Parts: sequence; structure tokens; C-alpha cells
Amino acid sequence: MNKSISFLIASVILIASVKSQTPTKYWVKLSDKNGTPYSISTPTAFLTQKAVQRRTAQGIAIDNTDLPVTPSYVSQIEAITDVKVLYASKWLNAVVVQIANSSTAAIPAINSLSFVVNSQPANKFKVVIEKEVNYLENTQLEKTSNVSAGPAYYGGAYWQAKQLNVDCMHGYGYRGQGMTIAVLDAGFRNVDVIQAFDSLKNRGGILGTRDFVAGGNSVYEDDSHGMSVLSCMAALVPNVMVGTAPRADYWLLRTEDVASETPSEEYNWIRGAEFADSVGVDILTTSLGYTTFDNSSFNHVYSSLNGKTYPMSIAATMAARKGIFVLNSAGNDGGNSWNFIGVPADADSICTVGAVDSLGLVTGFSSKGPTADGRIKPDLVARGGKAYVTNSFGGYSFGNGTSFSCPVLAGAVACFWQRHNTYSNMKVLDTLKLTASNKLNPNNSMGWGLPDMCALPVGIASYKIEEVPFSIYPNPFNAEVAIETESNFSKESTIEIYNVLGKKLFKVNEKLKSGKTNLNLSSLENGVYFIRLTNGNLSTTKKLVKE
Repeated sequence: MNKSISFLIASVILIASVKSQTPTKYWVKLSDKNGTPYSISTPTAFLTQKAVQRRTAQGIAIDNTDLPVTPSYVSQIEAITDVKVLYASKWLNAVVVQIANSSTAAIPAINSLSFVVNSQPANKFKVVIEKEVNYLENTQLEKTSNVSAGPAYYGGAYWQAKQLNVDCMHGYGYRGQGMTIAVLDAGFRNVDVIQAFDSLKNRGGILGTRDFVAGGNSVYEDDSHGMSVLSCMAALVPNVMVGTAPRADYWLLRTEDVASETPSEEYNWIRGAEFADSVGVDILTTSLGYTTFDNSSFNHVYSSLNGKTYPMSIAATMAARKGIFVLNSAGNDGGNSWNFIGVPADADSICTVGAVDSLGLVTGFSSKGPTADGRIKPDLVARGGKAYVTNSFGGYSFGNGTSFSCPVLAGAVACFWQRHNTYSNMKVLDTLKLTASNKLNPNNSMGWGLPDMCALPVGIASYKIEEVPFSIYPNPFNAEVAIETESNFSKESTIEIYNVLGKKLFKVNEKLKSGKTNLNLSSLENGVYFIRLTNGNLSTTKKLVKE
């Protein structure tokens, strides 16, 4: 007994010793980006062409926040004894450093640098992943009673698609083609082997993966939460489960470690969001939320939930400013002592997503607003009460949580934006709010409500989605493009070309016939344009890129 007690005491001492030697991480804010070798005039040195095109299409200028952190600043900080720079945030112009626990001179040395504004501990965060409540593994009875009446093609996911009328978009052929969605989560276990994602993998729809927790690109052995989240959008098994954006492309980014209370999950998310921006994603969806830390003295406080205090919320707003449609789960704290949304759900210009049940009623667990500065949250809602998802065994289950309402809506938004491809991200959000079920009385439980993906706002008498059948190639082009139509038109057609600011640059009227019509556009400068073909009451607009 004495030996056991001695061993236990020794073990506790050893654990305490190991913890005391754990390096400390600090968030170091920098003053400027002076001396950078990068220039906003050559953005492809730090952004992909797709990221540049997204900004151009929405009239968003490339500015100082797009520039990487000044390399010489990073090297000067890392030259200090006992300091290792882990990563940098260009949007917030800061670095996260790791400092040996025994060091007493490192922080004063960092703070003495002329370009350092301040430094603060990047404390250990206790993340609240918006995990499903009452996750149901056996749901045959639920499936039979709740979804068997819907079209068989969607399987168990029919009603969550129907509530948003995204099946209407799918019926017109808009299933997310050409749209890129980044999913930031805790891991995507077995996405590489689960049947629900076979179609996604076989067509090359996973554009890439990154692990911002452990480093590298391997994300398929970690937590399964992100896998279930992904299934709400990308699953494609006809008559079993079809997600809301089954033909979109995806980046799978791991930013959260649920196995232990590791430091800096919020900063990992910032890194992931900046990466997603740089590779040109259109939509960023996250089912994570942060409210409490290991040390309660560092807990987020409601009075600071204004979207401008916590770095992750600031970064989420920045992502929206870059033209990305950002969605984040409201949280599962409804009815708890906290009750409110978390971080970054308080961010400005993003779509915070609450959860409703099969009747469109707000679930008891869905977190509520408003933000501390009085903004309505959530913005919109989707099915999160008994949502149909792919489970950790590769089967299909019902689960509860805003973790699922968020991606259900994200996929629907991808289809809506694909259809309305001249809209900015903010116009997409504003338009969807005006189509939503609670638009006349938005509140802090369900926001503007369930949006209708196949409707237009009040004031437009009718909505016709019929389009002029034409294709245009090559695209991108150098000088000349060809317009190819599928049939003769009975009326004169109008061809118009607009720049990204909506200014009409070119117009021609002619009677188009089936076959090919050539247009010489060599006078246009390189950039992104939109070409609109109108015949009678039918009209189609497509994006056009000149290189």
C-alpha cells in the first residue's frame, strides 16, 4: 500500500513537472508591414488567381491586410533566445510565438522591438464544438415516420433540403458546380473510405486538406465531427442521402483538436480562414464555437461579444470583407445558463445559423442573440433538430445540433449563389433574408428564419428561372469568344457585357441562330466581366474572364 501511495505521489509530481515545463504561447501584435517585399500590385505572389478573381468580381480592392506579415519582423522575433514563431496572421498583423517556460527575458525582448505593439498569452482554450445533442445511431423508425413521404432520391435528407427549397435549385441543375466551400472543423475521419463521399472523391471534388493542429495534410484519422458536417452538403448516394451541394468542391481544414485542451484553437481557425481565402474559396462554413477556457479568468464575456473584441471574430468579419460568404453555427447553449451565441458567431457580416426542427420551430438547444452591441443573431436557420447525417460508422443517422444546420444552409447558399453569380456575398445574404420565413419580424431566436432558395424578395411579382440556352468559349479568353446556342430564337437577341462594377461596356442586337456566333472582344482589358444574353423574356448572365 505504501509503495502504491509513493508511486501515485511520484506520478503526480512528474505530471506537475511536465506541465510546468510546457512552453508558453503568446499572441504578438505588430504595428505595420513596412519593409515587406510584397506589393498589392502583384497579388498573385501571395494569393491564387481564383482568390484575386473573387475580389475583382465583387469590386473588392486588394489592400494592406492581404499582404503577408513582414518577413524581417518575423525573423527578428525568432532570433530572440528561447523564442519560436509558430505562425503569423496577415489579416490581424500578428504572430503566435512559443517561449520556453524557463525564459524570463524573451517577452521583454519582444516588447522592446520597435514594430511590436503588445503581446499577450495565447491561453489554453477549452473549445465548445457544437456537437450533436442526443445523437441517434438507430433511426429506422424515425426514418420511416419522418421522411418516407418525400421524394426517394434524397433519402433521409429530403426534408432538410425541402425546408430551404434547395431541391428546387437542384431541379434546375444548380447543385453547387463551380462553387468552392471550405469546411473548418475538428477532423474528417474516414471521409476517404465512407460510401457517402465516393462521388465527391471520384470526381476530384476534394481540392485539398490541411491540418492546422498537427501540421501536414492528413485529416482522415482525426475526429469524425467534420465528416458528419461535410455529409450535410456533399453526400451523394441516391435514395439514401443527398446533401444540399453535392456537386460543389471542398477544402477540408482541421483547426480543432478535441483529444486534449491544446492551445490556440482560435488562432488555428484564423490560419485556416486566411488559407481558405488565399486559395480562392467562395464559402467558409464552421461548426465550432468558443465561450470558456481552462482558466475561467479568460472566459469570453457577453459584454464583449460585439464582433470587434476577440481575434477570431475579427478574422471572421475580415473573411467576409474579402468576399467570402462566411457561415458559423450559433451554438447549442439555448436554455443553458450561458444561452447566448459564442465566438465567432458574434462577428459582423457573417451568417450565424440557428437550428429548427421538422416543423420549422426553433429547437430548445439553439443559441440566441443578440450581440452585445444589439445586432440580431442568428441571421438565418436551417434543419438542426433531427438532421439527417452520415454517422461515425459510415451509416446514416439523425442528429441534433447547430453543427448540422450550418452546413445544410451552407450547401444551399452555394446553389443559390451559383444561380445568382453576379451577386456579391453580402447581396446573397441580404437577398436570402428577404426571402426568409420570419422576414417581417426577425428576432434573436431564429433571426430572419428559413430562407427560400428558389424565391426572390417581396416586390418582385413573379420568379422565372427559365434561361437562354447558350454556352460561351473559350473562357478565359484572349481576344475572341464564341457564343453557341442550342436552337433558333424567334426574337432578336441582345448581347451585353458588363464590368464588375455593373457598367455596360458592350451591346449588340442580332438574330441568333443555332450554332456559333463569334465576338471580337480584344478591346477589353484583362479582368473579370459578365456577359448577358437576352431573348424575349428569357435572360442568362455568365462570368467571363479575359487573360
